[in-house]
Amino acid sequence: MKNRLGSSLKLLSVALVAAVSLSALAAPLRAQATGEMKPVVLVTLSGYDALKQDINFIGSLAGQPELASQFEPFILGFTQGLEKDKPLGVLIQSDGMNFGGAICLPIKDLATFVANLKAFGVTTADAGNGVTQISANGQQLFGKNEGGWTFLSMMPQMLENLPADPAEAFSSLIKEYDLGIRANVQNIPEPYRQMAMQQLRAGMEAGMKRKDDENDEQYKARTALANSQVEQLERMIKEIDQFTFGLSVDSEQQRTFMDFVYTAVAGSQLAEQLKTMADPKTNFAGFFQPNAAGMMMVSSKINDSDIAQTKQMVESLRTQIATGIDEESDLPSDAAKQTAKDACNDFIDAMLATVEAGKMDAGAVMNLSPEALTVVAGGFIADPAKIESGLKKLAELGKEEPEMPPVKWNAESHAGVNFHTLSAPTPDEKEARQLFGETIDFAIGIGKDSVYFAMGRDCLAAAKKVIDDSAASPGKSIAPMELSVSVGQIINTIAAFDADDPVLKTVADTLKTEAVGRDHVRIVAQQIENGLRTRIEAEEGVMRAIGVGVKAAQMQAMGAVQEVPVGAAQ
Repeated sequence: MKNRLGSSLKLLSVALVAAVSLSALAAPLRAQATGEMKPVVLVTLSGYDALKQDINFIGSLAGQPELASQFEPFILGFTQGLEKDKPLGVLIQSDGMNFGGAICLPIKDLATFVANLKAFGVTTADAGNGVTQISANGQQLFGKNEGGWTFLSMMPQMLENLPADPAEAFSSLIKEYDLGIRANVQNIPEPYRQMAMQQLRAGMEAGMKRKDDENDEQYKARTALANSQVEQLERMIKEIDQFTFGLSVDSEQQRTFMDFVYTAVAGSQLAEQLKTMADPKTNFAGFFQPNAAGMMMVSSKINDSDIAQTKQMVESLRTQIATGIDEESDLPSDAAKQTAKDACNDFIDAMLATVEAGKMDAGAVMNLSPEALTVVAGGFIADPAKIESGLKKLAELGKEEPEMPPVKWNAESHAGVNFHTLSAPTPDEKEARQLFGETIDFAIGIGKDSVYFAMGRDCLAAAKKVIDDSAASPGKSIAPMELSVSVGQIINTIAAFDADDPVLKTVADTLKTEAVGRDHVRIVAQQIENGLRTRIEAEEGVMRAIGVGVKAAQMQAMGAVQEVPVGAAQ
């Protein structure tokens, strides 16, 4: 609790220092203020009681359901007078030129609160106009009481025009998050947004000096890419309305999650782009296997501006690859180098054709156990023939390598997809032989407008199943991006290969017996009104595994046990 409180106060202090710095910069321009004070940055904590509940929930996963109470005696002096059921935070605001803001604490009696801190060297003095100067260790703050709140700032003038009830300003964040940070980008005064864009441009130009070993084509490609990236960042500054970071420990639903959220200025190009992401659909629904060890799906339209920028990036990549092959590859001849470049150009041409088609639709899935590993990936490719052409050129290069296994072209066909296969000897290691067998099998499928890659045990059968399941659910609605990882399956496999590690065994047994199906880490991008939210979520089993693992490691380090029994963290 002490560490978390200290970290939170540091975060609040950093936000406040930023406000003071901006205020100092704005001082020469104060006469040009444009109107009412609007929030620029909000930093919120859900409140003392809510934080205690979260800490106790996390502690319960490691067998310490009253974890917060262990630290309360050490911070008691700092919480006297704090209304523990109310939020606290930092508010930074601006009227278009001037900055103001404060740390906002739900404390009704500032004098009594400060008096309780005298033992820590805190002193006070009357600064006039209802403001108290608070000093400690050569540092000072200014504070005042209003409406049942205590406001603290590093400059007395920043305490002016604060909201009567900060809880109203904090409410939208507190409703969803234990810790919330929100930047209202369009409320940052225009001169400072312009300054940020100028600094971006200056930094780019400073890094654009031509390198001694760079030819005209390489320099042109690098410059075009850098300009495109800076232009995109400048557009983000102009068109992002709000950016929010949120962290929540949800004891009711047994999960922890972080959100990264942005919304666009209405009517902006970014807002129009976001509309194209509404209700994405996939023709590769067979990859959606939420119970697999790992799964990822991506589906969205690509707008015209992104197409242009991506093409620049891809062409820059083409140039870099060609240079790398000429200068750094160990290929035996110029002809071999040219073949390698031709193969890469085929792959890049296929990528460009897909980008120009204006859509992205792909997926991947991994199935894992101590006895088998299988991976299948694939998706929409506008010109699959280019992929096949590139593969055949690489296969020609491979003929010069005596250890390169032969490719079986058109080994099988399924639902309009032709599969080329290859089997390589498995390294002579117990774990690898257990996962793959005597050979590691590969398969590449070329369809009419799709390409598949598969590897591992029964990989061809796994790829066929993905194709069939996809055909059974064409045009399925999904999130723009979703990634899921089963920590339990991965830990169980690792533990099977290291049976003598008691910590791994304890964590694996706990996940198998106490968190079945609740052991995932997920990343999901989801469209919201005029914006996009990306959520990183850890289910209860992941948190429990961390808690059990830490406790088991501590016990092992203390020499208390050789093996920690399942349930020891309860």
